[in-house]
Amino acid sequence: MDIVWTALGICILVGFVFYVLALYWQRLLTKHSYAIKDLAARVQALEEMEDPNFRRKIGDSAPSPLEQVITFGFRLGEQFWEALQAPAEEIAYVKAHGKFLGSVKVERWRSHSVATVYEVLPQNKSAEWASRTIDVYSSTTSVAAEPVTLWELPLAASAEYAPEPAPSLELRLVDNALELRAAHGRFDSAQGNGAAARHDEFVFFHIPLDAAQLGEYRKLETEDPGDSSSAQTLASPADSWIAYFAHHDERRGVDWQLCIRDLTRKEEWERWKVWEPRETR
Repeated sequence: MDIVWTALGICILVGFVFYVLALYWQRLLTKHSYAIKDLAARVQALEEMEDPNFRRKIGDSAPSPLEQVITFGFRLGEQFWEALQAPAEEIAYVKAHGKFLGSVKVERWRSHSVATVYEVLPQNKSAEWASRTIDVYSSTTSVAAEPVTLWELPLAASAEYAPEPAPSLELRLVDNALELRAAHGRFDSAQGNGAAARHDEFVFFHIPLDAAQLGEYRKLETEDPGDSSSAQTLASPADSWIAYFAHHDERRGVDWQLCIRDLTRKEEWERWKVWEPRETR
């Protein structure tokens, strides 16, 4: 009789162990099943990212923090140096030591703006374009709260004018516009008759970064703002998300080109793209 009770106790103990193990494996298999379902859902979500409609829905619910991309370039002709009244010494100094601007790209993000300047440095004239970036934190009414100098071209050695700055050309980001002006040296001094120089006397252009204010300068669609050979036969519509502008100031000898890409108009693009200006020619 004792053997029977002992065997019965062993059977109950073994059955309890199997019951506990069965519960453990059931919970483990349930967790694995949920993990597999979660991985399958993630794979499906990644596959749906290739669907333009799905990506458009994502874009509508979470707009890109990059709102506009503006590319700008300009050229100075011989007439410009005559309008600047630059003597032969300054022209020779610029040719020997000047850093030359290729283009400027201004990216307008929701939080701030980033200006990327492409230029050839004096010590690397035979090399490729060099680039540098400037972070600009805007006010509520303009891109830059304070004027920001993007590019400067000295017209003479600083030692000749020390301790004052040497005369120079400056491309500045100011009041939601790009401005090229002559500064320092004789440009900041009074005129010969004692009268102060007008503010706009040495400002060669003041270009607002607003398509609505540049209507008279709107040009045909081109692959690159500075490449007239790629112009299309139709002008870009006024409500297009991309617009080109250009102007030739014959009196002052300045040509400039501007392109504004408004990335907030997502319904006009097929997919997200990154646009870069041509750095070299």
